Amino acid sequence: MSTKICPNCNAEVPGVAHLCKHCFHDFHVVVAKKKSPLFTVLFLAVGTALVSAGVYGYIHGQNRTSKISVDQETESIVFTTTYADHTEADRVFWKDVSMVEYVKNTSPHQFEVAVVTVKGGRHVYQQADEPLDYPAQALADAIKRPLVTKDESGIDPVATTP
Repeated sequence: MSTKICPNCNAEVPGVAHLCKHCFHDFHVVVAKKKSPLFTVLFLAVGTALVSAGVYGYIHGQNRTSKISVDQETESIVFTTTYADHTEADRVFWKDVSMVEYVKNTSPHQFEVAVVTVKGGRHVYQQADEPLDYPAQALADAIKRPLVTKDESGIDPVATTP
């Protein structure tokens, strides 16, 4: 007589049996195979790592302060950004500045003053939602460079001299 193994309790039962005599498993009901918990654990570990990396990046990027100073003695502008774990400083000498750029209708702020270097680098000096006409002109006068006003709404730039 042939036998079969019960998928529920692994007992050996007769091949013609409709129910297991040990656990009463019905052989007409198809039992779905259980998935390995390894996939679930791996999925949770990768998900947790991605969420943690995203949160760290967001906190690291948001927790910063910026300080910009015009140093008359060394004739340079110092851009200092302090993050939660380190500080970055960049010095731009006046001789390396080609112009001061005053941009209107920018995003995320309406107005922006930037220093453009001879090599094409651009350093944001100030941003605000209120007009920055006076700070832009004062910076251009202090470093003796032309002030170029741009309107991001599509109007051509207008250059003024210090």
